Amino acid sequence: MEDNIRHIPNELSILLRMDSFAFMIIDQSNIVSVFEHIPFKSATRHFRYIDPVEILSIVQNNNLRYNRFEKVHISIDHDTFTFVPSDLYDQGGWFDYLNFVSAGVRKDDVVNSPVRNDRVCVYAYPLAIRKLLSTLYPTTQVHHLSESLAAFLQGEISSDSTLFCLVHGDAVYIIVFEHNYITLLNRYHAPGDQDKLYYILLACKHRRLNPRKVYVKLTGTRGPVVDLKASLEKYFIHVHMIDWKNGWRLPLSVKNPMDLFEFYCMHHANHRGQV
Repeated sequence: MEDNIRHIPNELSILLRMDSFAFMIIDQSNIVSVFEHIPFKSATRHFRYIDPVEILSIVQNNNLRYNRFEKVHISIDHDTFTFVPSDLYDQGGWFDYLNFVSAGVRKDDVVNSPVRNDRVCVYAYPLAIRKLLSTLYPTTQVHHLSESLAAFLQGEISSDSTLFCLVHGDAVYIIVFEHNYITLLNRYHAPGDQDKLYYILLACKHRRLNPRKVYVKLTGTRGPVVDLKASLEKYFIHVHMIDWKNGWRLPLSVKNPMDLFEFYCMHHANHRGQV
């Protein structure tokens, strides 16, 4: 008997952090069937020391085999990365760019992305993890999360100078757009409200942004973002919180849709063909 059930392709997105492995499965109807965030058993402050065996165990225990999915997207999230304008990029100096801002990285653990949108991302991607993921997902290209964030937010700006602050746990991404072009993108360890405020003010000082004109847009975990907005309003006129409406049907286990914000950026950046 012919199978009349319509085939709905599933897409798997994986976000690999220093302390955890998160993944999401979504179909073409924008139904998120699975979202899991699994902390690593062995906490580490450096991406180099993540245990590939633990990653393999998570993939196997959750049946995340490559052949189950039409597409697989993988991003890694840590602070050992940098962007280089493509017109200044020298292929022969790819390792030096990252070693200059993150001394101590090993050459075997550094990769660079293809040249896109007038910039190249150079970042740490430890060899042991690279070998494992290339075996598990042989046709999938891995990116640094910052690439997806930049690609997604590029479509959310105007000609006005805009500073985006993305808060997730103890990490904060600060991305500055001026004249529709990224002039600053960095990730900071900022556990407290004052830490986040410090880095935002530092970014504005570095880029000479006028507090009366620049638009500051905040998104992320709601509690910390609300507190941060109150602090920033002492210094800036245009401060806005953004609650993204992703249009996805989410599992009941997801209490806060903003927990999937990075996945939203990964998904749409990939589907726009920008990453």
